Amino acid sequence: MDETTTTTTSTPPSRTRPGRALLRVLSAPAFVLILWVAQLSVAKLLASPARGAAKAGMRGSWFADGHRLRAVAELLIDEPSIVAVVIAAAGASALIGGVFSIVAAPAILTRLAGERSATKLLGVVGAKLPAVLVQTGYGLVFRAICTGIAAIPAALLGASATPLVLLIASFPILALDRARAAVVLDEDRPFHPKTFLRAIVRVGQRPLWWVTGTVVEALKLAVGIAALLLVIRGVGGGLWLARLAGLVAVGLGLWRVALAVDDRAALEP
Repeated sequence: MDETTTTTTSTPPSRTRPGRALLRVLSAPAFVLILWVAQLSVAKLLASPARGAAKAGMRGSWFADGHRLRAVAELLIDEPSIVAVVIAAAGASALIGGVFSIVAAPAILTRLAGERSATKLLGVVGAKLPAVLVQTGYGLVFRAICTGIAAIPAALLGASATPLVLLIASFPILALDRARAAVVLDEDRPFHPKTFLRAIVRVGQRPLWWVTGTVVEALKLAVGIAALLLVIRGVGGGLWLARLAGLVAVGLGLWRVALAVDDRAALEP
């Protein structure tokens, strides 16, 4: 009987199932919308200083000829103070976005695992946030290492190395997702570096998970670039199209996290 138990618990699932992970996201539409609205609210708040500085610096009709990229460049050259405001706003946006992703991680993982109670989702944030913070610290170190590795093929091969660079760059993100899932959902050792090391090994053993996560991250990046271009070019309804693109990006990000949740669920006896 001991031999049977050992075999059952040590045998990994046969394969990664991206479709099943996506279903976890689609089954929580209200949660996706809440995250989207929260991100829109934060983005609007952070954009206010840059928008105010730009309006104050505009003289005449900067965009009358329809060449928005050139007009933006001229505005930034003629008004250096606006550059400082934009840089500060971008830095604040990145910082707040990072903090939000860390604070929300326990609730996101728990919701994707099937929990619907708002009280429990809030409770798990307070209980698991320290562990998520520690694992995120390990993840930052690993990401720095992977960034250095990714720079090698990028420097040697140029644009042709883009798929390889994306694969390397996505690996620490997926490993962090798995480490967070381990400490939030599996009660794994919350502060031990071996928890993160096991997550690295786990992702490395699942090439379909790795490739799927890379594709999802690439799509998320493409959606963000497309949204930015829509706003800059002044396409009719471009702002709302950009906001909808943000909703798609939120869904893609949750799909990536759901891959880790689904892998953890597949290991349950």
